[in-house]
Amino acid sequence: MREQQQPHFTTATNPSSNSRVFSYGIWVLVVGAATLSLIGAYYWGASNATTAHVEILIPSPEPVVVQVVGEVLAPGVYQLNAKDRVLTAIETAGGPTRNADIQSINLAAFLKDGARIQVPAIPPPPLPITDVSTLSNTVDTSGEIPAVSNPEPMPPTQTIGPIDLNSATLDQLKSLPGIGETRANQIIAYRNSLGGFTVVEQLLEISGIGDKTLEAIRPLVTIR
Repeated sequence: MREQQQPHFTTATNPSSNSRVFSYGIWVLVVGAATLSLIGAYYWGASNATTAHVEILIPSPEPVVVQVVGEVLAPGVYQLNAKDRVLTAIETAGGPTRNADIQSINLAAFLKDGARIQVPAIPPPPLPITDVSTLSNTVDTSGEIPAVSNPEPMPPTQTIGPIDLNSATLDQLKSLPGIGETRANQIIAYRNSLGGFTVVEQLLEISGIGDKTLEAIRPLVTIR
């Protein structure tokens, strides 16, 4: 009698499981490819990037135009910078001559547009006024010697020279031609507000002082 064989069963594979595994593999490949593409694009862009140049603009000083006259080697009109000093303007005009009174100018003052910088000459030595005592007797045309009673003494010897605009008193300023007490006070107030004059031409900024008055005053004043 034959032995009865047990039936053999083959386990069937679920088609849906295989499909999911295949889809997951495809998804991993796509994500990996996309990642590699992004990384490659990043490094390619970084290697080909150009260096950015940053330009810093520094504003240039404002230009000013000044006239330099007087005791300089090359008087004229020059364009300089607002931050330049009077010394720069004089050097630009060739420098001072041997006869220039450079000590009477404020060389450290800043330039102003339209300014006229006058470099004065060294003033001559003061001339003494001869102190001649009044004679008690004088001779007239007739040859007679008239008697002079109570002769008045002459004032003591004085010196003649320009006055300093930055230290002149009210009475000294009033002695200048065309300058009365009102303008003298204006000059004092103006120099106090500025801290002192730098050029004689600044007198034109005071009301009532014009070119004619300035030219009459110029040889009688100085700036120290």
